[in-house]
This record gives sequence, C-alpha cells and structure tokens, in this order.
Amino acid sequence: MKRILFLLIFLPAFGWSQTVIVSGKVSDANNAIPGANIIEKGTSNGTTSDFNGNFEISVSSNNAVLVFSFIGYTSQEITVNKQSSINVVLQEDTEALETVVVQGFSGVIGKARKRTGSIQTTPESVTALNAEGIESAGITDISSFSTLVPNLKFNSAQAIGLNFITVRGIPQVRGGDAPLAFVIDGVTIPDPSLLSQELYDLALVEVVKGPQGALYGKNAIGGAVNIYTKDPTNKASNRIKLGMGNGGSFQTQFISSGAIAKDKVFYRFSSQYKNFDGLLTNDILNENVDFMKDINIRGQIKANLSNRITLSATYQHFKLDGGATYYSVNPTGFEGEFPGGILNPNPKDGNNIIASDVLGTSDMINNYGNLKVDFKLGKVKLQSITSLNKVERSTFGDLDFIDLDIFTQGEEAITKTFNQEIRINNTNSDTNFDWSLGGFYQKIEKDIYQNGTEGVDAEFGPAEYDVADFINETKTIALFGFVDYKLSDKLTASAGFRYDIDKFNQEDFLFVTKSDRDNNEFQPKISLSYEPSKNVLFYANYGRGYRNGGFNADATDLFNRSFDDETSDNYEFGFKTTTWENRFIFNGSIFSSKLDNQQQYILDLNTFIAGVYNYKETKVFGFELDTRARLSNYLDVFASFGISDAEIIDGGTTGGTNGNTTDNSNYNGNKVPFVPVSTFGIGLESSFNITDDLKFNGFLNLDRTGKTYWHESNRTEHTTDAYALLNARMGFSFKNWRLDVWGKNLTDKQYYQEFSPGEFVGSPDDVAWRGQPLAIGTSLALKF
Repeated sequence: MKRILFLLIFLPAFGWSQTVIVSGKVSDANNAIPGANIIEKGTSNGTTSDFNGNFEISVSSNNAVLVFSFIGYTSQEITVNKQSSINVVLQEDTEALETVVVQGFSGVIGKARKRTGSIQTTPESVTALNAEGIESAGITDISSFSTLVPNLKFNSAQAIGLNFITVRGIPQVRGGDAPLAFVIDGVTIPDPSLLSQELYDLALVEVVKGPQGALYGKNAIGGAVNIYTKDPTNKASNRIKLGMGNGGSFQTQFISSGAIAKDKVFYRFSSQYKNFDGLLTNDILNENVDFMKDINIRGQIKANLSNRITLSATYQHFKLDGGATYYSVNPTGFEGEFPGGILNPNPKDGNNIIASDVLGTSDMINNYGNLKVDFKLGKVKLQSITSLNKVERSTFGDLDFIDLDIFTQGEEAITKTFNQEIRINNTNSDTNFDWSLGGFYQKIEKDIYQNGTEGVDAEFGPAEYDVADFINETKTIALFGFVDYKLSDKLTASAGFRYDIDKFNQEDFLFVTKSDRDNNEFQPKISLSYEPSKNVLFYANYGRGYRNGGFNADATDLFNRSFDDETSDNYEFGFKTTTWENRFIFNGSIFSSKLDNQQQYILDLNTFIAGVYNYKETKVFGFELDTRARLSNYLDVFASFGISDAEIIDGGTTGGTNGNTTDNSNYNGNKVPFVPVSTFGIGLESSFNITDDLKFNGFLNLDRTGKTYWHESNRTEHTTDAYALLNARMGFSFKNWRLDVWGKNLTDKQYYQEFSPGEFVGSPDDVAWRGQPLAIGTSLALKF
C-alpha cells in the first residue's frame, strides 16, 4: 500500500512540462461570477469559473490571450504575459442584460463529479443552487433544500443529530449510516448527525443522486450532498445580519473576509448565534419542547505560498442545545390495547398531545478542521486533504411519553474521525482525455453509552439500568480513479472505481464481548453521454453502492448481534434539455436499483435495545422530472416530480436469542417503510430591479410528500397520507441593505416526521413525532 501511495505522489513528476498554468477569479463589482467562460483565443482550449468564481487553465505559452465572457457582461481579453494569477472584474453590458435568459438552473455550476461544470452538461441527476439561489430560496439547512429535490426527503426526530434521509427508496436508519455521502469543501464527513447544522455563507449546495461510491466512497449508496463554503477574498468585505420570528426566534450573523497580505494570504470568518424558544407545547408541563440554541463559528485561511503551491485551512465549532423525546402517544386516538384506526395526516383529529412528565433535552458539540495543500505540477495537480472531526452528543428524556414516572432514557455518544486523502487531477483542459486518481485513509471511533431509569410506578420500583456501552472502530483504506474520454465531439465515455478495504471491531463493556470483521468492496461506475446538439444531453449510468454494516449492542428476538453490509446495483437513463432561447429547461431520469441486505432499524422495548437488521433483497424502480421556465423578465416557474417504488423482494429472517428468529418473508411484496412513494414540488421565483438601487426578490414553493408506510406490514393504521407544505420568502435589496420576510408551513399543516407502531416493538401504543408548525420571521442584513 505504501508503494502505491508513493507512486501516486511522485508519478506526476514525469508529466512536468513548459505548459503555463494560469489561475484566478472572475467577479463583477460586488460578487464572484460562477459559470464565466475562459477561452484561450484562437483555440478550443477553455474552462469555466466555479461556484466561487475561481478558474484554472493550462495555456500554450506566455503570449496566449485569454477571453473572459459571461451573459450580461462585456467580454475582456487579457494577455497572459508571464502572469500566473489573473483576477478579472467584468462590467455589466446594458444591452445584453435586456435579453431574456433563464438564470438559476442553466447557469448553476456544480461539482457532482468533483470537476467544475454546468449541471446541464453533467451526466448525473443533479439539483444545485449557487450563492444567489441559496439566498433567494432561503436555504438554511438540508431540510429546506430537500424540498426542492425530487425523491429526497429529510426528517429529524427524538433528539438533535438524529436525522432520517430517504433518497430514491433508500432510507437512513438509526444506528447506521446515511444513504448519502455528506461532503463539505471536498471533505467527506462520516457522522450523519452533522446534517443538523445550519447552512450559511455558502457558495454551493448540491445533491447528486444514484450510487456515487466510485467518487465519494462508502455510504454514498444513494448519492452525495456537496456543500461548498464561500472562499476568502482579496477584497475586504463584511456582512452583519439580524433576524427574528415567532416562537421567540432570534438570530445574529457576522461574516468578514479580506486579505492579510494582498494577493498572498486571505481570511474568511463566519459566525452565527440563533435562539428559538419553541412552538410545540407539553400539555402536562406547560412548557415548550422544541426549543433550540445554536452557536456556530467558522474560520478559513488561504495562502498562495508560490505560483505552484496553495494552502488552505478551515476550522469550525458549533454547539446545539434543544428539546428531545417529545413524542405524541396514540396519535390516531384509537381506544384499545393496540391502535387500530387510520393514521390521519391531520393530528388534530386524533390524540396528538405531548404529555410526558419529563422535559427532554439534547445537545451536540462539533469541532472540525481540515488542511488542504494543492501542488501544481505541470499538467497535473496534486492535492492533499487532511481532516479531523469530533462530535459529542447527549440526550435525556421520557421513554413512556406519558404523564407517569415509569421510564426515562439517556444517551451519550462521541465520534472521532481522521481522514487523509491524496488526489491527483489532470489540469490540461486542451485534451479529450480527463482523469483523476488517488488514495484515502479513514479512522472512525464511536463511543456509545445508553441507559435509563424505571420509576416508582413500575412493578419493581425505582431502578437504573444500562442498555448499551461499547466502542466501535472502523478503519478504511481505499484506492480510487475516474476517467472521461471524448470518443467524438458528441459522445463521451466515463469510468471510475473505488476499492475499499474496511476493518471493523467492537469492544462491548456491558456484555463483555469483543467482535471484529473485515470487508473489501469494489465500487465501479460506468457512464455514457451523448450530445446530439448543444442544448440536449442523453446519458446512461451504471453504479454500485456500498453502505457498511456493523454491530448492535446485543442480539434480541428482533435482530442479530451484527448487521451486514448493504450493496446496490443501479441503472439509470436520463436526459437534459434547454430550449426556447434558454427560457425553458426540462430534465428527467428513470432508474432501477437492486439492493442486497438493505438495512432497517427497530427498537425492541422488551429489552430496551435498539438494533439494525437486514432485508435479504429489495428493489426500487422510479423516475424524476425537473423543469424551470422563464415566463417573463420578472417571473420564473419551476416544478419537480419523483416516484420511488421500493419493494421488499425477500425480507429474510432476523433474531438471535435462544434460537428464536423473526421471519420477515411474510412481508415479501410490500413497500419498504420510511419511503414516500412520491414527491412533488412547484414554485414561483421573481427577481427584478424596481429602481437602479432597489431590487425585489420573491420565492414561493409548495412541497408535497406522498403516502408513507412506517412498517413492513403496510397496514393502513401505520400509514400516512400525502401532505403539502407551503413556504415563501420576499426580499428587498437597497444598495448594501437587504430586508427579507419569510414563512414556513404557511397553512400550519400538522404532519408527522416519524411514526413507530407499538404493536411491533412491544409497546401498548403507537408514538409519533410532530413536524414543525407555522413559522414566520424577518431579517435585515448590511454589507460594508
């Protein structure tokens, strides 16, 4: 392995040449310009600025002339003349600005394949927003972004950091990993609890769907979420923001960026404080239960050490405190030992009160840092990324969820992660062959302790009990590579792979056991794309995904001591079109996935132990459509629709106590739980100048979540019907000021984010987690 990594580092040295590499940034008077074209004059050699406005291009000589252009701006020509760095400020072209062009979708620059490019020319199912789109839509977290992505659903329940992502029929499970890789500034973050953090000061938010293991590694079985923060700038800029809303919501934000040493060393500092008193009330305690406090600090340093070496470092700290375990018991209102009525999507018709005798609390502290070093070596670039991450979570609250002192629950979890990646990228843009390869090492250590109490109303009197106390350790070594080859001007073939070598071990201090296992997984990806014309793209992809297995705290009648690795084989065909003078965009894809050992979660209340188990085989078939149209100079309409038909083919058997097993084969042919059968979204967006200094921006979005089964039995009483949430935002910008007014769930729809059928876990009642009610607010921001 050491010899291979040695070759990966030093092999590019043989590719050094006299090729001139030029990098820089394209911006206008105020902001970076993503998607600007940079062409070497008289050649077909060119590139595009990324979501931060950055570009890099290899040119033939110091006499080369670069042409910079973007819709609505006057083009500029600049001679390289031995300059290794060129920063360009484009001026607005008044006549060109009058042309009707769809902004947003066709102009969005993403990095789905870890290369900068328009999402309209990327042969993947991608939804992305650049900085302007993020601000317009009011994206503040993954949940608000997921409303714009077909076949993607984000929920949270029980405590801070417990999130549930479902993508293309693949749900996330407690105790397991997310089906999406979570990537910040090119660094994979393995702990799914970090999806709870607030998103701000961002340059790009992007979701790419379908197995992406070849590009992002294990646990990208359903895709990847790419988040890129804004770069430090050479020009000094500051921004302060104040906001408030119902439920005692209060927010402050401060962002500062500039040069420490002009053209050499730059910084960016971002900070946020947010407090929310809550909107949901515990009827017994007469206190709000969904309160939240968020403190977030992020610092970045970027240094151009030489013409060939760039270094950047990032550190982030955030602390979240909030409510927990505020489940509603027997939400259907059915009278009897077990609920038997239909779960109405409007909880007002059922017994939807929160009535526990314990006020639940939870918190999460995260410390994260990374160091990136880029070496430009002729026609290739060597990149080293080192990162450290530590997450500490704790939860305490009721477990019986009623106004009697029977059971409580508690958990403490610490996750430590070290990542080291070495990547080599081709930077020669004047070629039909593009490639990247590298190596990766990761070590994850998870320390989990769970306990509870049995109160005075219980049969045996007050008592404390331990449920779980163990440390899981995972070590991964991986090799990966990806190539694109233009077979012709219209046809491109791509292929990639990743080979993971995983070692797992668990030391259990409660049951006094030690367990270990190894797994090697090959994740290939093959793609073919065809462009019959400039505005039409067809593509076909095959990809293999992998989500690693692990160990449960103990075996019960419902699950085994360990759960297996989950793999998927996915086939996809898609198209992307831009017509009507770039005023209408229509994209779509159809996909089919076969999953082996799909993972599911269950809590066994007979033992109070939670565990993960596997279906032997499931299949998913679905499609998704995305469209955007500019109806006038002032109004865009957009819509998306997705179907995921996830079916259990073979439920298999689970359970490992005293020879008892649970036969899940009677669920064969049923729908996979936690998967909405459909998603639908439609919205309006408007942006125009009222005067030269005053600009209006409006955004309206209706997000509909389809019917959801909460258990393999697919019983009607354990199923929710479709519901829709209406969100809106309106903003006014005047010179350096911006005023926003926003609303979420404007119809105050009551809905569930999680439902647990008591019949199958040993509880006398069902419990459900209520979604966020109507929330409104306003904010005022100043740039200086």
